[in-house]
Amino acid sequence: MTATAFVTGSTGFLGRHLCQQLVNADWQVSAMCRSIPENPIKGVKYVQADLLDKASMMAVIPEQPCCVFHTAADTSTWRPEAMRQTETNIQGTLNLLQAAVAQQAQKFIYVSSITTFGVDHHGMVELNENTPQAGQSSWVNYVKTKSLAEKLVKDHADKLNTLVVNPTHIIGPDDQHNWIRLFKMMATDTLPTIPIGAGSFVDVRDVADGCILAAAKGASGQNYILGGTNLSFDTFIDQVAQAFGLEITKRHKPTWLISWVAKISLALSYITKKQPELTPESLQIISHKFSTTSAKAKKELGYEIRPLATSLQDIKTNLVARGIL
Repeated sequence: MTATAFVTGSTGFLGRHLCQQLVNADWQVSAMCRSIPENPIKGVKYVQADLLDKASMMAVIPEQPCCVFHTAADTSTWRPEAMRQTETNIQGTLNLLQAAVAQQAQKFIYVSSITTFGVDHHGMVELNENTPQAGQSSWVNYVKTKSLAEKLVKDHADKLNTLVVNPTHIIGPDDQHNWIRLFKMMATDTLPTIPIGAGSFVDVRDVADGCILAAAKGASGQNYILGGTNLSFDTFIDQVAQAFGLEITKRHKPTWLISWVAKISLALSYITKKQPELTPESLQIISHKFSTTSAKAKKELGYEIRPLATSLQDIKTNLVARGIL
């Protein structure tokens, strides 16, 4: 019997890779989107619906899908978009959960974020699934809303087989909006400063594999951290520069100055009505210092992490093909 999947956020960075890898694994995929993509993935059935319109989702979710993969989220770190973000990440997730229950989905996987464990720790921390999750009290709206959505998912465990995956910093080929901004600045040697934070850098294809493994082996009500290689941003940038063959100027501006730039950029954005490159919220996230272990995902799911060097070479090939490098 063919496994059936319903995927939200199907045109996003992770969503596209997840849909492709599900098709490669012979799943029958229904992919939710607001508009049909110009370059659809062969074998994927695209359906139009809106997270804030439960009736539209009820109309497109197949009956008794093997798994609903919820990758869609509003990732903005700009305060004027906080209300929209709250509606999308919390009410949208609730609508999808209720639709999945009504359609008798066999499993529901929520793609959350490592940030739900908090971004306000002092000093370096190692995060695992037993670390208390502090995200619900965060002043960063993205972190707070993703954390509250996680709680909604877990609260539905009595009605639905639900679990949560927590990816770390996702990199990989075909990135359109995420770390591509850093790589472009490195290519033009315009990176204004080296972030002081540290984190875990994971290939998007490994996260997609982790989601599929969670659908097959994950336990209801559980979190699984899908991490990669633990590095400071300084070391990560060194490795990117070496892999891409770039000579970059490493600038280190004081934290207090970057903080003031973020605050001024936010204030000006209320006048220009344009989202700034740096906000206090985005600065808080990239300044967070953490490492992770994916031991639980490796043991229970069979999760694997490819070498960072392999990811960077694939990213370089993709950027060259796109004319960015």
